[in-house]
Amino acid sequence: MQQVQRVNEAREPDALMIGVDVGGTKIAAGIVDTNGQVEGRIQIPTDTSDVEHTLQSIACAIRSTLEAAGTPLARVKAVGLGIPGMVDPEQGVCLLSVNLGWQNVAVQRWLEQELGVPCAIDNDVSAATLGESIYGAGKGLQNMVYLSLGTGVAARAIIDGWLYRGAHGMAGEIGHLVVMPDGPVCRCGARGCLEALAAGPALALAAQNAIAEGKATQLQTYQRQHEIIRSEHIFAAASANDALSLQILREAGEHIAYGIYLLVMTFDPQLVVIGGGLAIEQSPLLIAIQARIAHLLGQSPVGRAMLSTEAIQVTNMQRDAAIVGAAALVAQDKRKKQGACAYEQYRTINYFYPRWL
Repeated sequence: MQQVQRVNEAREPDALMIGVDVGGTKIAAGIVDTNGQVEGRIQIPTDTSDVEHTLQSIACAIRSTLEAAGTPLARVKAVGLGIPGMVDPEQGVCLLSVNLGWQNVAVQRWLEQELGVPCAIDNDVSAATLGESIYGAGKGLQNMVYLSLGTGVAARAIIDGWLYRGAHGMAGEIGHLVVMPDGPVCRCGARGCLEALAAGPALALAAQNAIAEGKATQLQTYQRQHEIIRSEHIFAAASANDALSLQILREAGEHIAYGIYLLVMTFDPQLVVIGGGLAIEQSPLLIAIQARIAHLLGQSPVGRAMLSTEAIQVTNMQRDAAIVGAAALVAQDKRKKQGACAYEQYRTINYFYPRWL
């Protein structure tokens, strides 16, 4: 069996990867160099009208990234994609993505044929977790949790230096933890999932329902201007002290805090990093999360001993964790094809640093 390459092995100085973060509402892509720096970052809306249109959106994002950076495709060694949902990285297939409306889509094969470069895919939160553990706040830590708050809610854990994936690569999907049995119906079909109460679309739905009930709010202005309410409108109104928006974000923060508490008690991390589109520093949502988790952890000596509130942080990689992590998937895929054992494939601290092609 071949050994995994070490971090100090030679790398091509001009090797470039493209990392793509595919979301339910937007696709972000960027060129990633050997230091994890992102260039030519672009973001476009996700066309989820059908599979072909979504795939074309991904290809468009990649080409737009290259154009923005003035980089020819010939310099790109490979492309990595982070996709929301259940992914088979071995076969390059998205088995199921509720957010994209996908089932058994051969993403890797399609993209390699479209672009003519090697590609690797994995779950988007797994990719972001790798990005955080390699280049972000979790760099050098043996145990950390990354929580993504956006169109969906999900987490992944680094345990003793390894990305823990579970039997189906979906360990950490706390967005589908039922926290309110008689709550709203989630896209997964269950009732009262954390995602149905605290993800971006859930916040927007709560605002729309409140307006329909006749509650006075600044959000009515956004609704008239844009026809629909989005989560960013709620954050904007909350910053102007809109009572309804503040209430929506505080209630969502309380729900999310219970999810974080579960993650802390399950994985005993050194650090919890919060990322995604809803992870806005000093927002009412984050303030509510911090306040509730401080209360939960402070209720017992066990909680206080396991984690301090200072160890719950918003990502310092801003929008780039998923892009950098997606690019790093290619290095993982290369080692896998070279014969690395399954256990070594997901080492992040001692083995899993990008070995650029």
